[in-house]
Amino acid sequence: MKPITYPTLISISTLIFFLLAAQVAFAEENIAIEAETEVDIQADDNESERSGVGANVRDTLEAREEALTERAAAQAEARASTSAAREERQAEMQEQREERRAELSERTKVRVTNLAANISNRMDTAAARMQNIITRLESRISKLEASGLDTTESLAALASAQQSVDAAVTALARIDVTVQTAVTAEDPRAAWVEVKAAYTAIREQLRTAHTEIKASVQALKDAARANDGERGSAAAVQTNSAVATDAEETTVTSETETTVE
Repeated sequence: MKPITYPTLISISTLIFFLLAAQVAFAEENIAIEAETEVDIQADDNESERSGVGANVRDTLEAREEALTERAAAQAEARASTSAAREERQAEMQEQREERRAELSERTKVRVTNLAANISNRMDTAAARMQNIITRLESRISKLEASGLDTTESLAALASAQQSVDAAVTALARIDVTVQTAVTAEDPRAAWVEVKAAYTAIREQLRTAHTEIKASVQALKDAARANDGERGSAAAVQTNSAVATDAEETTVTSETETTVE
């Protein structure tokens, strides 16, 4: 075996040195490459994370917007439902009011008809009583006239009373038609004004007849006092007393008053 000389040893050492240096440099280059790779990966991760956060934010905003839209739609639907329900209730209330108004109208018609019938009956009774007294007075005036008593003034008053009674009876014969027209009108209460006017006119005619009957009786009394002859005067006074009693039986007071509540 050939022995290793000093120069050869130096060459080997140099070779080993360069090999070691090359390994170190290669290792450093690998470290640098790994570091850069790691940085790039981390950057990519950060970018991905940021992208994920942004996506989450967008999703959250979209979800919130969708929720607001749904809430607005629900509120609009609720308002529409409430409005429809309110209109329905108003329609039902209006229908109920119309039904009550119709019922009240029917009751008013019946009430007005009954009131008119009561008033007409009272006036018919008063007119009949007055006609009876007028008939009796005419008979007695005829007898007193035959006995020589001046009955001109008494007959005139009685004729006026008869005219008033006749007018009242004629109006009463037509009053049912006037009442029927009023109760079938759209507004019976307003139409009752005409009926009331008719009853008022009849009442005044009956009152006039009552006044004229009393005037006729008073005229007979005055004629009897003025008549010469004691026998004739006594008979006249006796007859007039009976006639006056009949006349006082006829009254036209509250029984012929017409009122509309």
